[in-house]
Amino acid sequence: MSDDLTRRQLVRRAALAACVPALSRGLSGCARRISANRVVTATTSSDGRLVLSSQVAPELQKAGGAVVAQISCPRPVLVANTGSGIVAVQATCPHAGCELAWVPEDRQAECPCHGSRFAGDGTVLNPPARTPLQTWPASHDPATGEVEVHLFVGDGVFPGVQAGVIALDLSHYPVLQQTGGAVLGQPEGMSGPLLVTRPDVTAAPVALGAICTHQQCTVQPVRAAPQDPFTLYCPCHGSAFDLQGKVTHDPATVDLGTFLVEWDQANGVTITVGTICS
Repeated sequence: MSDDLTRRQLVRRAALAACVPALSRGLSGCARRISANRVVTATTSSDGRLVLSSQVAPELQKAGGAVVAQISCPRPVLVANTGSGIVAVQATCPHAGCELAWVPEDRQAECPCHGSRFAGDGTVLNPPARTPLQTWPASHDPATGEVEVHLFVGDGVFPGVQAGVIALDLSHYPVLQQTGGAVLGQPEGMSGPLLVTRPDVTAAPVALGAICTHQQCTVQPVRAAPQDPFTLYCPCHGSAFDLQGKVTHDPATVDLGTFLVEWDQANGVTITVGTICS
């Protein structure tokens, strides 16, 4: 038995196993065995900062405390004080969309519906979930007690949003200079990941929101071999989309969202993403 498999985890797994017959009959009484974290209503500033004061979220002033910040953009956030810092992860499980709960003694998030476990950095520790949680940098100001989460940080793949627009130079993306190319990234100042694809190299690129319309997981560009065109695949439940964002395989039934693209037929591309939470 691994050292990180605590007695509490064994007890929870046993409880979940005992509930399997009830769950198979559609009963929900056994589903939640973990105490839910308190939900607080919060707003996001125009630059993507979520600030939780000590009055709004007193739980975060001590180790082990956690709350779910209910925001619509980009998604609800589970914020927890680990004792050595603040972590902020998406509050819903990528397996079936249940609300996660923080387990303070293990410094992990757990799904009370099916037992998935996640580390504070979002890594999957226990199935059935297969994809990591989205995470955001967070900090605690001991002088004021405020906890701040930065929701719209970029990963450097694409330029940041300026006045609602992302300006791309395609010469920096060789894969987008060929038919079948695709690039995934998180622009600074955008509320979610962006996919830029090239269904036809003689036409403008396509810009898509990369959040799967089934259970809100991040869609990935994949291909069988380097010379093959990309397809868009959701690793959570197997939904697939073509490079125009159209559904090609269930369980998703709704196409990916698209953004307006202007192309100067050279290397210049502008993508209009609108307001911060478009």
